[in-house]
Amino acid sequence: MPDHTLHGNNEPCPACELRREMIDTTAIIRPVIQCQVCRGTGLLPLSTAEIVRRTCEEARRIYWPQFEARIAAQNGERA
Repeated sequence: MPDHTLHGNNEPCPACELRREMIDTTAIIRPVIQCQVCRGTGLLPLSTAEIVRRTCEEARRIYWPQFEARIAAQNGERA
């Protein structure tokens, strides 16, 4: 099971965000918000399948164009 506290393995809890808009009016001292949706963590964990899907989507967006350009350069083509 993936660790939901790692960056990208969670989404912010919408229930906590709505409560913070009403309760959290100070910049430094943040009151504890009791939430039954996320149990007060403020994070909703993503499923393993969703984490893999998002990771593959980012890899296609970032690395695939560079890979195609490198292969084209090796073959003497313009990318």
